[in-house]
Amino acid sequence: MDDAPSSEIVLAGDAERDQAVAQLRDAAVAGRLTLEEFGERVDGVHAARTTGELAVLTRDLPAGGPAVAEQGRAHRAICSHLVRSGPITLGARTSFTSIFGTIDLDLRHATIAAAEVELQVHNVFGTVTVVVPEGAVVEVEGGGLFASEDVQMPETPPLPGAPVIRIRTSGPGGMLQVRTA
Repeated sequence: MDDAPSSEIVLAGDAERDQAVAQLRDAAVAGRLTLEEFGERVDGVHAARTTGELAVLTRDLPAGGPAVAEQGRAHRAICSHLVRSGPITLGARTSFTSIFGTIDLDLRHATIAAAEVELQVHNVFGTVTVVVPEGAVVEVEGGGLFASEDVQMPETPPLPGAPVIRIRTSGPGGMLQVRTA
């Protein structure tokens, strides 16, 4: 008789990797992982050789589907300076208004409530800076009369399955800066 080992080593295939990325994406959407943690774990998924290595990356996560998106909040800087950073929770739709103000929004440690997040930025002669994590999918739309946009995304492609951060901007004379660090 052959004595089979109690735990076999099984090489991971594309289907198992795709399933692990989907589970990580659902965890990020549910607020269990920050976008930075999501990126680190997805890198680990792509480097994993065995199903055991994949299991280590997802063992502390539930196997359920994505969470229901919550409604976002409105944030304002009127002739003032507003800073949001650290482990903040970002709703599926969140609005930011700057009227002669400054808004600094750092999303590198944020948890999000949906696979697609919409940031509505109304900027009237103010400055809004959005720092996004490496590997995020970022789309910027809109603008305004005499407004400026400075979008500096890395040359590396977005991570597969990463949540989408959609920034819709409007308003006259404002400056929008989007960068990764």
